Amino acid sequence: MKSLKRALIAIAVPMALIIGSTAQAADLPGEQFVLGNPSTNDRYTGINLADDQATRNTYSALQAYTADGKTPESRMLTRNVCSKIGAPGCEPEKYFQYSAQIGMCSATIQSDCVSKVFAKDESGREIIGKFVEEFPGNSEFSYQGDPSINLPSGTSTFIVDFPDLPHQGGTQYLVVVWLDGSRGFNEAKFKVENFNSSIFAVSKKSGRYSVTKPETIVRPDFTLRSRTSSQGGFNLDQSSTRRAACAQTSPSICLVPWTLPINVSFGYTLKLHEGISGWLHGRISDAQAEIATAADGDQLMTIQGKPTTVPGIYAWFKKDDYPAPLKAFYDTLSATQVNASGLGWQSLDGRTNNGPDGLPYSIMKENFGYDEGGFKEILAWISSLSDKATYTQTVWSVRSMQSGEFSRCIKGSTSLSGIVTTNSTMYIGNPPTFDKESQSLDYKVVSPHYLPSGEEFKGSYDLVINSEVARCIYGFSSAPVSAKISILSADGTTQVATTTFNERNGWMHLIARGFTFSSPTVRVKLMQEGSKPVAAPKVTITCVKGKSIKKVTSIKPACPSGWKKK
Repeated sequence: MKSLKRALIAIAVPMALIIGSTAQAADLPGEQFVLGNPSTNDRYTGINLADDQATRNTYSALQAYTADGKTPESRMLTRNVCSKIGAPGCEPEKYFQYSAQIGMCSATIQSDCVSKVFAKDESGREIIGKFVEEFPGNSEFSYQGDPSINLPSGTSTFIVDFPDLPHQGGTQYLVVVWLDGSRGFNEAKFKVENFNSSIFAVSKKSGRYSVTKPETIVRPDFTLRSRTSSQGGFNLDQSSTRRAACAQTSPSICLVPWTLPINVSFGYTLKLHEGISGWLHGRISDAQAEIATAADGDQLMTIQGKPTTVPGIYAWFKKDDYPAPLKAFYDTLSATQVNASGLGWQSLDGRTNNGPDGLPYSIMKENFGYDEGGFKEILAWISSLSDKATYTQTVWSVRSMQSGEFSRCIKGSTSLSGIVTTNSTMYIGNPPTFDKESQSLDYKVVSPHYLPSGEEFKGSYDLVINSEVARCIYGFSSAPVSAKISILSADGTTQVATTTFNERNGWMHLIARGFTFSSPTVRVKLMQEGSKPVAAPKVTITCVKGKSIKKVTSIKPACPSGWKKK
C-alpha cells in the first residue's frame, strides 16, 4: 500500500500557507486523500489539484438556462433542473445543458452505453469485467434521452467485478463515463461538448453520506460558457460533517477508492449515437484506441491502457498574503477570475458563504482547465509550494479535447486523430503544437519536481497519432517514418530520457520516460528519408510607433524594440 506523506514546506514559504487539518491517516493511500478547512477565519484561496476530481461523485442532470444574451459569454440569469424538455421552467426555446452518465448496455439501453469493460493482465490475457450493479442508480435528476435530437439518457455510473485482478480493497471497480453537451437558444439538436471517463478500484463502506446534486445557484460571475455544477463534487460523511474520500456515494454507501494495479491494462468499448472524433487526452500509459461502426450505425469506440501515478498538490493561502509567485500571477487577473474554477467555501465559523464583494468567502480551486491559463496558474502554485507534491494517486482517465489544431488534416474526419497521455500534474490539454521553424510537435507539461518523500519525480509521455494525420502534417508519403524525441527543460537545455517510436496498424506510437520537472517541453520531430520539410509559411504583422507604421514579414514575426503590434 502506498503511504500518503504530507509535504514538508520549506521555511522560506510564507507562514500564510495553511495545509489545513484533515482526517487523513498516514497509512492511507493518496486515492483517499481528504482536504480540510483553513485553520483561521480569514479569507483564503486553496488548491486541491488531483486529476480524478473531475470524475468523482458525478451525476446525470438536464438543465435549462436564460441569459442576458445569446453567446457563450452571456451572463447567466436563471437555471432550472429539468425532467424533460418542455416541463415548467424548461421551455424548448431556452439554452440547455446535460451531464449524462453512460451506463452498461442492456435490453432497454442499446445506444449511448458501455458494451464491454475489460482488462489485460501482465501476460496479455483479456479478462471481461462482470457487471455487478448500477451505482448509485437512478436519482431524482435522471432523465430520458431522445436520439432524434442527440440527447443521451442520463443514467448512472456502475460497478464491475474482476475476480482475478484484486486490489487492496477487493475486486470491484467503478466505471465512470459521462458526456457533457448543450443545445443553443432555439436550436434543434444537442451537440457533445465533452467526454470524460475514469476507472476506480473501490470497496464499499456503510454510513450516512450526502449525494452530489446539480448546482442551482447563479453567481454574478457565471456565464453560459463557464457554467458550473457540483460535478467532481463535494460530498460529506454526515457522521463527522467532513468531506468524504468517496469516488461515488449513495445516501448509505461510500465507494472508497484504492490504488489501481499499475501493470494491468484496463479498457472499455462505448456504443455512441453521436460519435466522438478528434483528439483525446488523459492518464493512461501504453494507450491504444480503435473506432468501428456498429450494424445500426452507432460508433463503437474502444480505449485501453495502464493506470499512471500522478502527483497531487494541496494547500491554502490567505488572500491578502499570497507568496510571491502566486501574487505575481493573480495580480494579472481580476477578483472574479481568481475565484473561477473553484468551490465556494464558507467562513471557518460558518457564519457566511460570501464576502462583502459578493464573491465566495474563500475558494477551493480544483477543476482547472487544461489550457495555457490553467498551466500558468498551476506553475505559480507549484513554485509557491517548494516544488514538492502533497500526495500521489493512481489514475485511469480519458477525456476529449477541443482544438482546431491540424484542422486541414482532420477536416470531416469521423475517426480519432490521436491520444496524448502523461503522468504530469498539469499539461496543455490540446494536441501537440506544430512548431514550423523547428518542424517539431511540441507539448508542455508541469509537475512538482519532488514527490512527498523527497524523491525526484520522473515523467512519462505517450503520443499515439493517426498515421495519416501525422503524414499530412509533415507532407510525408506512405514510406516509413522515423522520429526524434527530446525533452527540453524550462531553461532550454536538453534532458536525458528513454524514448521509443514505432508505427503499427495505422498508428504512430511515441513514448518518453524518465524525464524530470518542473515545466519541460516534450519535442517530437518526425523524419522521412528523401522528403523535404514542409515550408513554413511567412506571416506579416503590422507594427506601430507613435504615428509611424511598419510591416514585418517572417516565419515568426516580431515588432522591433519600441514598436507595438497593431
